[in-house]
Amino acid sequence: MQPRTRTLILIGLAFSASVALTVFAVPLYNLMCDALGITRPTIPLGQSGTTIGEVTLTPQQAARRVTIRFTANTQAGLPIDFAPLSYSVQVGLGQSFLTAYAARNNAPKALDGVAVHMLYAMGGPSGVNVADYIALEQCFCFAQQHYPAQSDIRLPLAFTLAPTLPEGIHTITFAYTLFEALPDDPRIKPPLMKQSRATPAPAATVAAK
Repeated sequence: MQPRTRTLILIGLAFSASVALTVFAVPLYNLMCDALGITRPTIPLGQSGTTIGEVTLTPQQAARRVTIRFTANTQAGLPIDFAPLSYSVQVGLGQSFLTAYAARNNAPKALDGVAVHMLYAMGGPSGVNVADYIALEQCFCFAQQHYPAQSDIRLPLAFTLAPTLPEGIHTITFAYTLFEALPDDPRIKPPLMKQSRATPAPAATVAAK
């Protein structure tokens, strides 16, 4: 086979593969959510570009990546295994990101729990409330969750980092602690989904490893 012919065949195969990935991106994403036991979020898929609502990312914002860390702790004596599916990921500004925590109730009876979270930032100016730059689109924090006896469940988490996240912040930690829920538990709050300084983005990423 001539080198020119081999090159043309390779180009054709690469083009076909890229078309296939584009066509099947959304179905594969949905299959991933189903496999993880995560409710499919209402985040539009199959779109691209750096324009988010009325905000256009600068080249510097589009290239910026922030390390997101996830930690998990449980109340002493609580018979629930609780851990993130991913412990550390890289997330771009203005990009909706979907992950989840896994939990297993090892007790012979069902339990109700509530997870409390804290957000910590590393780098950047002092005195910044990093929560102002994170839009939670799906979160199990401060909400009562039911844990069936000797069963596994998935707790989804979806969020967007604001394009205006202060320069210098390079790492953000989502720290969750799981407690057994009490009657009239003061830790249970109204839904935290809110529009912060971030704008929902046109694409989502699923993290599971």
